[in-house]
Amino acid sequence: MVVSARPKASDVAKLAGVSVTAVSFVFNGNDVGNIAPATKVRILDAAKELGYTPDGVARSLRKQKTHMLGIVTDAIASSPFAGRLLAGAMDAAAGRGYAMLAFDSRDHRDLEQDAVTEFSRRKVQGVVYATMGLREMSTLPETTLPLLLANCTGPDGSHFAVIPDEVNAGRTAARYLLGLGHRRITMLSGPGPGKRIKDGNMAGPLRAKGFRNVLRGAGVPATDSPIVGAGWSIDAGHAAALAVLGDGPDGQGRGRRPVHQRPTAIFAVNDRVATGVLLAAASLGLRVPDDLSVLGLDDQEQLAANVVPSLTTLALPHRQMGSRAVEMLVDAVESGTRPPARVELLPLELIVRDSVGPNPSG
Repeated sequence: MVVSARPKASDVAKLAGVSVTAVSFVFNGNDVGNIAPATKVRILDAAKELGYTPDGVARSLRKQKTHMLGIVTDAIASSPFAGRLLAGAMDAAAGRGYAMLAFDSRDHRDLEQDAVTEFSRRKVQGVVYATMGLREMSTLPETTLPLLLANCTGPDGSHFAVIPDEVNAGRTAARYLLGLGHRRITMLSGPGPGKRIKDGNMAGPLRAKGFRNVLRGAGVPATDSPIVGAGWSIDAGHAAALAVLGDGPDGQGRGRRPVHQRPTAIFAVNDRVATGVLLAAASLGLRVPDDLSVLGLDDQEQLAANVVPSLTTLALPHRQMGSRAVEMLVDAVESGTRPPARVELLPLELIVRDSVGPNPSG
């Protein structure tokens, strides 16, 4: 059979013995209920034999659809979790036949509006706005496109947002440590009392709320389960742990406090802080988890599983957030409806490794 240099749908139709309309149905995803399965196989075999691929750009222009989505984030370049969220978003988009354009504002809010405007010019059909730390946004880029949020909430509750269930993460941490017999449990939280929440990050206070509620419900006095303001870094965790475990007046003594005066477990607001606790414990001669259990949160790549001992932690659902936001966005784009205005909470998975054990006091 002689065909043109670039096979056409009519060539496929002739070889398969079907109409051009049937070929169009198959390659536009409209075959279900219109084309018999055996006929579809025949069309696909003919296309493979001829080396035919549909002209996706032309098809999109005919439908006035580009099958392009956009994602704007504040910290793709610097966050250790960006890869997970982006991978989840892009995999979900590809699974629905869409591609994604990504823009990293590097926390320059004025650039985000420019990015969304450019997305509109490029005929992007919808936008995901994602932050790398859980934030309550006071403003969002203005657009007529469907806009969904990942790892942040909007200023007025008018957007669909998918975020981690941070309060329940704090509850899970407390219940897990209580279940192992611990009663003297210290939480090293983010900012200390009265300090401004960095960049509107809500995660630390929400984790502390869930942690405190469970311990209070279990009858554990606040003096036995204090929440200590630390920070978010390894250095902050190290300093805070020395203050909790050390014997000096400022917690910087070289010795350690007596057993009855120090916690048997520390719940750190993130894995970096937990790593600082491990370093402080080692400098004081405390064995983890024999003398002190350490529980982190994040499951940070290249860190949590590789420190010694490896960190038991709660994994943030970054991949799931990216995937869920895109699934909801595509549903809205294809149905032509406004995304529901609600906040959807995703659970954090407890990852059990080596840094947590039973209460050494029994």
